[in-house]
Amino acid sequence: MHRLAAARARGDRTISAYLLEVPERSLFTVAVSLNISHGKPLTHSDRLAAAVRILKENPALSDRYVASVTALSPRTVSRVRRSTVEVAHLNIRIGLDGKQRRADVDGVASGRQHAGKLMMERPGASLREIAQAAGISLGTAHDVKKRIALGRDPVPEGRGARPVRPGKEEDGRRPQRGAADGPSVREPTELLDRLRRDPALRLSQTGRFLLRCFAVHDVDSSTWSRLAATIPPHSAGGVASLARACADRWIRFADNVEREARAKEHSDMSV
Repeated sequence: MHRLAAARARGDRTISAYLLEVPERSLFTVAVSLNISHGKPLTHSDRLAAAVRILKENPALSDRYVASVTALSPRTVSRVRRSTVEVAHLNIRIGLDGKQRRADVDGVASGRQHAGKLMMERPGASLREIAQAAGISLGTAHDVKKRIALGRDPVPEGRGARPVRPGKEEDGRRPQRGAADGPSVREPTELLDRLRRDPALRLSQTGRFLLRCFAVHDVDSSTWSRLAATIPPHSAGGVASLARACADRWIRFADNVEREARAKEHSDMSV
């Protein structure tokens, strides 16, 4: 609205614009997600106010969903939800994938427990399969897998569920490990598709550049194997060194992204 008013004040008869076909109730959410990625960024107070309005208008949206739109941490959004009396307390949540899930704490805790058990029993299953079987979101499944890898309980402290100990089955035996323990080849593709639908990335210059970088790697393992077989022996050393250098740059980038996210979350919690 501000940009449109400025154009009118200048006497402009036309403007450049994106045409979005979205429900009217989603317009404010889209506007907030765009305004945190370009131009003069919204202040922390602006983003908190936006979270309040989004939760009032769409109380079924999950904390992670609102956090992704407002550039706040899910914990901060949860605190806003609890402290705002006008927000209806529903028994469902709509996640980042658009699916509805139950919002009761006991159900989520048991879902995490079930997911942890499935990861021990079915190491070759994708996280999406685990999430669907346990009735949790894909993001929660990622968190469960990360907690197990770090030797922690699938359910964060205080949510009251029996822990699943990583590295052992219920009868005390260690599960067999193999190449299937890593993420399935479908997961990066699915995650990239989800990121491509994120307006905050898709409609910003830096976001589109990042998506193009990711798209270069969006091939399955068989393609990589065929590609490796075509490299002539005299170029193998150079190709391998460059591939490792690229991988190292991505790892440093990933570490930096997580570090920035933790810093923002700490800043949100301290306000």
